[in-house]
Amino acid sequence: MAFHTLESSGDRPRKYLQHLLIAALLASFTMAPARLQSEPIKPLVMATNQPDTTYEGKWQRRVYEEAFKRLGIPLEVTLMPTPRMTAMADSGAVDGQFVRVYAYADTHQEQVRVEEPLYQVVFGLWVSNPAFTLSRLEDLAATDWIGIYRRGVEPCENSLSGALPSDRLSSVATTELGLHMLLAGRVDFYCELDGAILNALYLPEFKNVTSVRLLLTYGDTIALHPYLHKKHAELAARLAAVLKQMKADGSLERFRREVKYELTGQ
Repeated sequence: MAFHTLESSGDRPRKYLQHLLIAALLASFTMAPARLQSEPIKPLVMATNQPDTTYEGKWQRRVYEEAFKRLGIPLEVTLMPTPRMTAMADSGAVDGQFVRVYAYADTHQEQVRVEEPLYQVVFGLWVSNPAFTLSRLEDLAATDWIGIYRRGVEPCENSLSGALPSDRLSSVATTELGLHMLLAGRVDFYCELDGAILNALYLPEFKNVTSVRLLLTYGDTIALHPYLHKKHAELAARLAAVLKQMKADGSLERFRREVKYELTGQ
């Protein structure tokens, strides 16, 4: 004789609800990874004081866009004055900075240097007179030349103030003003970083200028490195490797040529 267990009408709704609950839990477990995978990766925010209208600003952006594309990380670039950039980077409000000197990490403990430099710059004396020659900075005192430097560029100020009397040396507010004074013959030389000179010479107002040349360089070549906040320390080595690869495959120089052509047509 077979025995059948009779289920009361009160048990059926309860079991039905239990089945629905179990099904809902199983569905949530299977859907959770899909939701996590579909969430967009948060962009890494890099700060710069160079606007995208300048030669250096355009070139740097192109380099970083390609570097982060190779890393598979979205990039956001924000423009701000240098003092604000320093404060925002130290606080972690921005994730990194385009360029700083090698020793920057010594006084900014929250920052991690990317060991592969982006590029190098030099200080030099720039002239427009084709007849001028000078072998050493020390020989400047024997001339009657009048010179200028951009205000705040301490290597120029420190080197020249010891070589020339104050009536033969002054400062200007901007690179553009310095170049205009040089081209007008109001001064004989202008002390400046090579990168700043290129930025200015590629502006429309200096489009046909060909006479400005580097007379001599002095001091050590200065390597400019990317910097990241320490919360992204693990990314520093990966970014260094990508930049090294981009130098080897010619990408950095190709970008320089492209940006120069876009700005000057040459």
